[in-house]
Amino acid sequence: MVFVFLVLRMPNLLVLCQGCFAWVEPHSRLCPECAVEVDLERPDLDRETLAGILGRPLMTLGSVRVDRRDLPSFGELIGTSTGLLFVPRLHRRLNGAWEEVAATRIPSWWPFQGDHTSPRFLSWLRQPLSGLPASHSSTTTASQQLDQISLTERLIENPGAFFAERRWIQSMNPRKRMVSLNRAPLRSITLIDETDEGTLYASLKLLSQKMANSDC
Repeated sequence: MVFVFLVLRMPNLLVLCQGCFAWVEPHSRLCPECAVEVDLERPDLDRETLAGILGRPLMTLGSVRVDRRDLPSFGELIGTSTGLLFVPRLHRRLNGAWEEVAATRIPSWWPFQGDHTSPRFLSWLRQPLSGLPASHSSTTTASQQLDQISLTERLIENPGAFFAERRWIQSMNPRKRMVSLNRAPLRSITLIDETDEGTLYASLKLLSQKMANSDC
């Protein structure tokens, strides 16, 4: 899966790495996150296989900012039975170019406030993101909002998204509103809490409990 960007502040070429499941800009044909060779001729994983890797949605953790350059940093974090899915807030211009949406507050025109089970809302969730607003509840149960198909679509249709597999996360280090995910030998990920409540670390610990229960 390859995206060519038209926005100057983003890389011109992004590829979904099949080694670490992150959209990356290849360097010397290697993924900068996991050092796996990126072969543009290699067929994409089928959606059923990818859905199995992403696991079942357990909860949404709200708005976060990823500490990184060049790639979109503002987005939503979703906890699954096998890891963490980051979905960036993106807006597609009329000319087809993608740009990042950095706003973190729900605008007054948002039509679905307080109605997360409406058919229109569920249908919208299955569409590629075009600036998903922040949720006032940072630990909303995901089962009513997401399914494996929509998780898969969100990863492959939103350049800049990534999936951090649970098996690679060795520890979580909180510091104020930041949480660092240590993933040696992969790159560490630093998440900055953008929720009103500032409960990212507590939500991550709750997710760990839900993951353990899902294994039983």
